[in-house]
Amino acid sequence: MKYRYILTLVLFGLICTSWQIQPKPKTIKIAVISDLNSGYGSTVYHQDVAATLKELDSIQPDIILCGGDMVAGQKASLTKAQLQNMWGSFDTNVLKPIQKMDIPFGFTVGNHDASPSYQEDRQTTQEFWNKKREDLGLKYIDDSHFPFYFSYQQQGVFFISWDAAGAKVAPEVFHWMEKQLQSKAAKKAKLRVLLGHLPLYAIVASKNKAGEVLADNENTADFFKKNGIDLYISGHQHAYYPAHQQQLRLLNAGCIGEGPRTLLGHDRPATRAYTIIEVPVDNAKSFHYNTFIPNTGKRIELSLLPDSVIGFNGISKKDLKAGKQ
Repeated sequence: MKYRYILTLVLFGLICTSWQIQPKPKTIKIAVISDLNSGYGSTVYHQDVAATLKELDSIQPDIILCGGDMVAGQKASLTKAQLQNMWGSFDTNVLKPIQKMDIPFGFTVGNHDASPSYQEDRQTTQEFWNKKREDLGLKYIDDSHFPFYFSYQQQGVFFISWDAAGAKVAPEVFHWMEKQLQSKAAKKAKLRVLLGHLPLYAIVASKNKAGEVLADNENTADFFKKNGIDLYISGHQHAYYPAHQQQLRLLNAGCIGEGPRTLLGHDRPATRAYTIIEVPVDNAKSFHYNTFIPNTGKRIELSLLPDSVIGFNGISKKDLKAGKQ
């Protein structure tokens, strides 16, 4: 009887195993943070920056992307020593904690990091990142123009970080990007993601003017579509809003540093935010994302965002696929 009982248990276990629900398809998790800086020249970060990093350590995404403004430059009176101190603080408070997580880190330069009009800022930024280039865990495709524009690939996703620290992106950057996106690596990739600081469209009042968005935005959007960009991630606005323009999807990342802003025509309080993009391995273009308020455990529900945001240079329509579970 004893052996018959054991045999019954074994058979029952095998049957349960064969009937069990299949696990969900594997997803690639991409974390997006942006606009970490405080006031001009500051070497101090808001407490939500540390809180966000702690939460990302628990989530363990496959890669962390930063949409720019990692330091608080873009002021003529800042000295070289002050610029270096800011990057030193970023290294201590942001980069080293990420490296301890052993998670690859991609970034794009923002106007407070490397404004085209501030050559000392750009030089200091280049000096800092050139020392870190090999320590970011990125599989570079082309890093010949690092840290201002470069391409890399992680788990079958093709990433480009381009120099959109100012409204006018240089023609040579467009030319370089077109070559990258027509490469075999880009065409074979599951997904093509572009990371830049300035967005295509204005979505907050203080940035609702020329110079705060990409110039010639309609032609730029057409360029993205023509060359197969699936997602453009931007910062600068300090407000989370998922938008789309036909097949092109646009993630306006919230800030985790100082100064969250309210969406144009919207009355909900501004919040800091970070985003987790989930990319199904077997169906990458059906990616979705959830956005969280640091230090609260709360998610920003898609239903609470307006259907569209009207800026001076165009309309951003809500991407209903963004919050799909």
